[in-house]
Amino acid sequence: MIVREIIPINTKKSRIIFDDNESFALYKGEMRRLDIEVGREIDEEEYYITIYPTLKKRAFARLLHILERSFKSENDLIKKLRLSFYPEEAVKEAIEKAKKFGYINDERYAERYVFTYKDKYSKLNLKYKLMEKGINKEIIDNALEEADIDESPMIIKLLEKKHYFEMDEPEKKQKIIASIMRKGYKYTKIKDVIKDIAADE
Repeated sequence: MIVREIIPINTKKSRIIFDDNESFALYKGEMRRLDIEVGREIDEEEYYITIYPTLKKRAFARLLHILERSFKSENDLIKKLRLSFYPEEAVKEAIEKAKKFGYINDERYAERYVFTYKDKYSKLNLKYKLMEKGINKEIIDNALEEADIDESPMIIKLLEKKHYFEMDEPEKKQKIIASIMRKGYKYTKIKDVIKDIAADE
């Protein structure tokens, strides 16, 4: 590998980019110690003996630091480690090590996410948000089923917030229903809630 470019990340660290587009970040002191400069060639033996062990150790430490602040899915952690310019091999090893110690558990993450946001989002929105985080569909479905979410209170809250029950115009009422549907609530569920409230009055 030949160093093609060195891009400062901040005052302490720079990103080293090689001719094969692989890259990683090092502190300036490490760069001086390893004599890293543009045009410098680093063979595989030197990389795995002098550089990779440091990157691997640092990637795992970074992962633990992220988890200290908030619980993350496996996919979230991979993205964050990549954004810190850790090589794919170091990212993979850090993830596998964390899973081995039980620090990463997408089932537990999905359950916690659903429990935290079940009173804020519809089941459909929860599903989409977890899918965006790379959670397996089966894991999501199990978490939603376990949570046994009742969407009625949220629908009532949205209807009241938009003054649905104070309106007489059918067109305006339909627009409110449409806006609630865009939040992931089913039309039939919304109508059932409206019917139940009307029956109680």
